[in-house]
Amino acid sequence: MKETKSNILSAAINLFNESGFGNVRLQHIADYADMSIGNLAYHFATKQDILENIYKSIVKEQRELIAELNLVPLFENLDRHWENAFKMQLKYAFFYQDTLEIVRYSETIRNGYQEHIIWEKEQFVRLLQFNVSRGALVPIDTTEETILKAEQLWLIENSYLYRSMLSASKVKNASEFKDYMWMALRPHFSEIGKQEYEQLIKFKLIPL
Repeated sequence: MKETKSNILSAAINLFNESGFGNVRLQHIADYADMSIGNLAYHFATKQDILENIYKSIVKEQRELIAELNLVPLFENLDRHWENAFKMQLKYAFFYQDTLEIVRYSETIRNGYQEHIIWEKEQFVRLLQFNVSRGALVPIDTTEETILKAEQLWLIENSYLYRSMLSASKVKNASEFKDYMWMALRPHFSEIGKQEYEQLIKFKLIPL
């Protein structure tokens, strides 16, 4: 039964990514998973049930990525985090491209995602504070400005696929995504931060 549920969720993710969340019906998912609609409904009664199960996986993977980064949020680890975040966004592309539609569709997800956004921004605040304290970033004048910078980082990270879709530009690779993120931090580099960043470039860990 667990394998069947996993196959259904994988089918749904693929279809949501290909066609957009709003364009997919249960029958499409059943056909893609090569099963009857009755068999699918035995495991997931509605599309909302499927969506909310997928959402649980998204949040779980996001929290795992950020928890791993928070152990030692040095520039090298931050760059690796953004690469993994990009891969995860491709895996669940529909969620990042259809976010507004999804949160309007499911009150459960809307409430949970609002809380999750607050939590994610708090992690960015901690990341900034850590790198200021170790001398890699120059001090940010006020707590309010730190919060605004954290919100900017969150917005850039979570809107990349949406912006690409709106502008009809091709999603390229993790390097482009990471460069967007680093551009937001570069103005805040201290001399130590600049040297650390240049070392990452030297060893070709991040884009020029």
